[in-house]
Amino acid sequence: MSIAPIRVSDEVPGPGGYSVGMKLIAIDPPTRSFSRWLTNEEIARVIAHKRGWRQAPDGSVLAGKIRKTRISTSLEHLGAAAVAHGWASRPRTEPSDSSGPTHMMWGIIDARTDVEIAEQLSEVV
Repeated sequence: MSIAPIRVSDEVPGPGGYSVGMKLIAIDPPTRSFSRWLTNEEIARVIAHKRGWRQAPDGSVLAGKIRKTRISTSLEHLGAAAVAHGWASRPRTEPSDSSGPTHMMWGIIDARTDVEIAEQLSEVV
């Protein structure tokens, strides 16, 4: 009889600690171009993919491989907060054909730790 070790990467923080056996889902960037407006969820996908964050089965965004930090409750919340904080911007008035670039402020995003980002996003409701 052999017992397989529990891998830390299979654990997801729950309200009472860690739940074993839940896989985190890789977050891929959107397939469409930045030359068009990105939705809040697509903005979050770009940020999460670049930072190496994962999505939990409940839809929340987590950072870290061993010690997990909950960044946001959802991709939509992460994208909306990124726009609200000025980490991503769009032209003030959307053209009628919905074209126009979404601009990512990588210097601002990369300069913050995962914990700092989580704290700032928790302030945005």
